[in-house]
Amino acid sequence: MILARVSGLFSFSPFLGAPFIPRTVRVLIVVIFSWLLIPYAGVTISLSIPVGIIVWMIFLNFTIGMAIGLFATIFFEAVQFAGRVYGYQIGFAVANVLDPQTQSQIPILGQLTYLIAAFLFVSLDGPAILLLAIANSLKKIPVDSLMIGTSFVPLFWKEVGTIFSLGLQIGFPIIAFMLIVTIILGVMARIMPQMNVFMVGMPLDVFVGLIMFAMLIPVWFTIFGNQIAALSDKIMALINGM
Repeated sequence: MILARVSGLFSFSPFLGAPFIPRTVRVLIVVIFSWLLIPYAGVTISLSIPVGIIVWMIFLNFTIGMAIGLFATIFFEAVQFAGRVYGYQIGFAVANVLDPQTQSQIPILGQLTYLIAAFLFVSLDGPAILLLAIANSLKKIPVDSLMIGTSFVPLFWKEVGTIFSLGLQIGFPIIAFMLIVTIILGVMARIMPQMNVFMVGMPLDVFVGLIMFAMLIPVWFTIFGNQIAALSDKIMALINGM
């Protein structure tokens, strides 16, 4: 049962469930952590329990681990959304790279913001927060539970809604700044009709956008750090609602 819960976490959590980690290594890590978490379980499963109930317990434990992993992934989705906003604003909408986490094409700035967030996530002991959350969930929700509460569902969907709001908060400075640049270019085009706005505007957007991107990185460190620091309390609220 512990193995099912840890497997759910490693299957859907950021960084821990990354495809670039070899599958054999992930299985080994899951087995080791499951063994280390045995003292937190506090209950034993009798072999006389019907197979159907055991399968249901495995499903519930996998779902609990999956919910914790997905809850942590929401922040990274918001970060990638902000990176997409940056890319669209400065003209990098078609400059895509392969994301090793999702195996899909994403804008290059979206991948860069994701890597910054992943660096902070590991630096601030993000994986340890998730593993500690699993240990706490074993105390709150025994592995032999046949039901879990549903009060965590509104909290989960509320957090999903922050993908858009947090992404816009991160991306708003460059949206506003690039809008100002566009207005200035429009005024210049009216003043000097002979100027080719498209030839001047595209490299100017890239130049100004990259400068803004570099200037905002220290601000992102503060925002990302606060979000990761609050992750533990949010996950505990999620577990308490189960």
